Amino acid sequence: CPYLYTWNGERFEFITDFLGGGEIGNWQEAGVYHYPDSDEFVRITSEQLKPKNGKYEIRVTNELEEVLFLDHLKLIAVEHDANAEIYPNEGLGIPTAGKRILYTTQNAHSPISAVDTDGLDVLPKIKNLDREFYDNFKSLNIRGYAAPHNLTLNLDDKKGYNGRTLLLLTGWTDYAFSSDNLAASQSGKSLFLPKLQVKNKKGEWQTVIESIGISIGRPQTLVVDLTGEFLSNSREVRIVTNFKTYWDKIEVSTSEQKDVKTIEMQPVQADLRERGFSEEMKYGEMITTNYDRVLNDKRWKYFSGTFTRLGAVNQLLEAIDDVFVISKTGDELVLSFEALPELPKNKKYTFLLFADGYSKEMDINSGSPDQVFPLPFKRMKKYPYAADEQFPMTEEKRRIYDEYTTRPVRDVLPSIELGVK
Repeated sequence: CPYLYTWNGERFEFITDFLGGGEIGNWQEAGVYHYPDSDEFVRITSEQLKPKNGKYEIRVTNELEEVLFLDHLKLIAVEHDANAEIYPNEGLGIPTAGKRILYTTQNAHSPISAVDTDGLDVLPKIKNLDREFYDNFKSLNIRGYAAPHNLTLNLDDKKGYNGRTLLLLTGWTDYAFSSDNLAASQSGKSLFLPKLQVKNKKGEWQTVIESIGISIGRPQTLVVDLTGEFLSNSREVRIVTNFKTYWDKIEVSTSEQKDVKTIEMQPVQADLRERGFSEEMKYGEMITTNYDRVLNDKRWKYFSGTFTRLGAVNQLLEAIDDVFVISKTGDELVLSFEALPELPKNKKYTFLLFADGYSKEMDINSGSPDQVFPLPFKRMKKYPYAADEQFPMTEEKRRIYDEYTTRPVRDVLPSIELGVK
């Protein structure tokens, strides 16, 4: 996953990692690789992105042992009432067909109570965005796997309220990689996405949403629309899973959806350069980074293959067209956007970075874990794709790739012949 930093008026602030849904080659179970969800809207508040010399400055970095394939990036400014908040409908494992893309909220508040599997009060853990996480579940000896556990929330004292109800869950997930899933499968373990339950008229817990998804950023907010999902007057909900998701802040909103104005911006500058790695900082189990301190400690191995040459890459990011900026570990993408005029005090912006792309990790049990190629593409059935599929190369795409993809990294690793099929 690439890392996102924005200029907040004083420094470049770490916002989150993103495009976790675009992971390709990730082994999930025998014969099954993760099917990528390659696009994402990343939320950036108006406090996190301030103009610098008339520009919004954004940095996207590759700081993991991965190759990145970035297809399209643009910035969207959402203009809305100053007392409202905007959230995109994002998260891994949520159905998005026919769903709203953006949610507006006002006067969101904490639940009345929050109780974990052991009956402990964890409300103080989830009241504030303070990196003090709800983490009272049993971790197994496989990364990303926990014992089944639940979190019970009493959302409101308005018994029987049947209007619009949104649950806002902000946190992060320590999720499994290919070798972890292989180890789990060999020991008879499997993951199930968080399901949401409510009480029916008999007072029994009943599942009404099979998957609310998992946060794949550090952090990311999930929006769960509970409108029409309650089966009784109770406004208690229970989240059940065995994923290692650490919730930082949970709120509920019963406000109406508001109209907003959106402004799309293409980068006026998009330059690829080599940078290194940001200093890591740890909050509990969650790792963030300090952009101001750059390390060049050669911590990762490189994929063998040819990457995008350094310099201007605007042309490669203009459209979703399978023409990628191919980035190696240690690279940075410098993005600048024209700043917008200031708004009156009763209005503000929330920004969304829209990204489309893929990433591939160097895990011996992933698909093609040592080579840049084969390239992913939008209509592939799976990755690695079978012999009956091929990258949709055209003369124009070949011309562009020949012009830009000229930075070779060779013979870093011997070819990996092993792996799970």
